[in-house]
Amino acid sequence: MKGYPQLYPEFDDLLKEAIAFHGHLCAGQIIGVRIAMLGLRELGITDPRGKESKKLVVFVEIDRCAADAIMIVTGCRVGRRSMKIVDNGKMAATFVHLETGKAVRIVSLWNAREKAAARFPDLDATAAQKQAYREMSDIDLFSVQEVSVDLKPEDLPGRPLRKAQCVSCGETILDMRDVEQDGQVFCKTCASGKIFYTVQAPPRAPIAQRIQPALLSASS
Repeated sequence: MKGYPQLYPEFDDLLKEAIAFHGHLCAGQIIGVRIAMLGLRELGITDPRGKESKKLVVFVEIDRCAADAIMIVTGCRVGRRSMKIVDNGKMAATFVHLETGKAVRIVSLWNAREKAAARFPDLDATAAQKQAYREMSDIDLFSVQEVSVDLKPEDLPGRPLRKAQCVSCGETILDMRDVEQDGQVFCKTCASGKIFYTVQAPPRAPIAQRIQPALLSASS
């Protein structure tokens, strides 16, 4: 294959890892791998999944295929608090070096699809994108912007800085996401009254676990 994989030999291996994790190959996977590789180069991070794993936080602005690819390449994880999903519906990601404070925001260019179609006019749109995004230069695919990100201590990886209990619903609140009103502590939901779900019934105990007959006979 000509172009990008020859310039960056690790691309093919990283893409294979991303496909294995995500479940299929798509243009978003290719773009995500390349955004992540470019972000790491911009920050000078060469071993994000090893000795430099605690130096990076990534803000991903889309909750689609590219997010999985960026996670694989960088080693950042939502559960480790090193990946933040800010769903703006944009094929963009911001990479923050925790030691230097340097940050860059990388965006997939609007006309990338048009360039892919022009590059491979005999292919359908999807096939053209999959092929072109492997080979096109970073300049043709992305814009890079130096930015600053105000990362608060409660947003960083590590143990929770505080635990609180909402006086209204009684639920636990981590990482200083609680809200104080009239001297009392509330969760954001109770404080604002805004929730993403509609309550159908009051809280209840979980459904009792059913033990399979095979397990009973094995333990007897």
